[in-house]
Amino acid sequence: MTARPPRKTNPLLRVMISAVLVAFAVFVVQYRRSAVPARSSGPVASKPFLTDAPSGEGANRFAWVPQYPGATIENITGKQTRDELSYGFSFHAADDFKHVLAIYRDRLQAAGFEVEVKDSSENGGELHAVADQGRRTFVAIAAKVQQGSGAEVGVTAVQR
Repeated sequence: MTARPPRKTNPLLRVMISAVLVAFAVFVVQYRRSAVPARSSGPVASKPFLTDAPSGEGANRFAWVPQYPGATIENITGKQTRDELSYGFSFHAADDFKHVLAIYRDRLQAAGFEVEVKDSSENGGELHAVADQGRRTFVAIAAKVQQGSGAEVGVTAVQR
């Protein structure tokens, strides 16, 4: 068997590979510092925006989101990013979609929100509300159910 001569690596290539690895390590460290920490199993009271109504947080939700009378909340979602926390849910209301939007309009205006309601047709409408110079937003989309009576409603609230 013949022995192979040792392989020589270009010193410039070694420097470039080392620089790429160092840059990647710096990126990973910076990313981990900026990432939102994982949810802990600590007490629920340490989390922001919580009250006693249902949400993805268990038995809590945003304190300022009005609860629709008699609604059974479904499809609860929550998302936290570095700059904002969003909360969403849906429900079926026995009332007409215009009545649902009017209830939300009245409650949000009473809480100091600037509210805009758009009735897009006889089949549904939207409500957009903003407070605290855009730090809190609320959107409700209500649509007439296709069969039967009432409305299907989707709500999204965001706090920055």
